[in-house]
Amino acid sequence: MEDNKNTGISSSAAKPAESLESPRQGALTLVLTGFVYLIFHLRLGQSIGASCAATLGQMLLTAPYAIGFTCILVYLHRRISGQKARPPWTRLLRIFFTMGICFALFFALYEYGGGDPWNTEAASAGGFWGDILQKLQ
Repeated sequence: MEDNKNTGISSSAAKPAESLESPRQGALTLVLTGFVYLIFHLRLGQSIGASCAATLGQMLLTAPYAIGFTCILVYLHRRISGQKARPPWTRLLRIFFTMGICFALFFALYEYGGGDPWNTEAASAGGFWGDILQKLQ
């Protein structure tokens, strides 16, 4: 290994680290995170159609947040590590699924606590203060 005289870092250390996982491990973790993503978004209804509609609605509700945070995390990772190339699609999907799992957990806690994410009046500031004033009276 040849040392870079200006920085004191060996030339092999200056290169970005290669992925230590095999393609099989990458595919397996992608499938597993996708499955867990689906489980966390699963909402049960009276019928299979109602369950599918509620699950799809939940996925569409959390998707913008997961996409946004995925973009932010990938940008920060590229900026900090100095990589010019974008990560592979499988890694981007795993990050998206992980962010989606986190947001699905938070929304599930909110729903099971009695909140309704589809009620736009309660989500607004006016609805919030209206609820507070009602409880105070």
